[in-house]
Amino acid sequence: MDRLAPWHRIVVALTIAFLAAPVLIIVGVAFTSAEFVSFPPSGFSLKWFEKVLTDAQFVVPLWNSFILGVAATMASVALAVPAAIALVRSELPMKEAMLAFMLSPLSLPTIILAAALLFFLARFGLGTSPVGLLIGHVVITVPYVLRTVLGVYAGIGTEVEEAARTLGARRWQVFRHVTLPMIRPGLFAGGILAFLLSFDEVAVALLLSNADTTTLPVAVLSYLVYNYDPAVAAISTIQIVIVVVLLLVLERFLGVKHLIAA
Repeated sequence: MDRLAPWHRIVVALTIAFLAAPVLIIVGVAFTSAEFVSFPPSGFSLKWFEKVLTDAQFVVPLWNSFILGVAATMASVALAVPAAIALVRSELPMKEAMLAFMLSPLSLPTIILAAALLFFLARFGLGTSPVGLLIGHVVITVPYVLRTVLGVYAGIGTEVEEAARTLGARRWQVFRHVTLPMIRPGLFAGGILAFLLSFDEVAVALLLSNADTTTLPVAVLSYLVYNYDPAVAAISTIQIVIVVVLLLVLERFLGVKHLIAA
């Protein structure tokens, strides 16, 4: 095993390089001074960042994606946590069938799910409304929060919660002071996944958004139809920075290692 350790390090290093190479290329292209996408970059310039940060074509969709991601994450948490508690602690009939139904969006191609949501929501007048777009994102993000919370909560015994009830705590107090701290790693891990999935979702946003609710992935896709310049690399670099900053904040206050372990 000791003789294989160096080879393990080489394999890990090559894997990291393979995964990081596209990201590094995108970041490099974003700082080019050329008028077209090229790598290695020919000169250094911040003009493409200035373009995307002053162009409403990118700024408004970026803000829309951020607000939608936060709203979808909060709604997913509000729906997934009670569902996970009920599936683990209660004696509901057909629990496995209910769990399979709640996780079913994971088994469908996103474009098929988006088309189905469009036709379904259109019957209620919500086809391309902000509410319909939020519902679509919640449908695809709830399973991730449910799966992570369920995985953590299923491995926790009932002793602490029962002790709190025995000492006179009400159900809400037990949930707030006992259950919630215990499921917090899974809750935040699922929340991170939900936000990132919502922030980067294309198919659902493409079919359910309108001119006022266009998200960043849709705006980038539309821009690429008629343009081939490094502006897309610049806005993609900004997305990468947002994700990295979010992970650093979570590491500082919660610990990403604990979230990954959950």
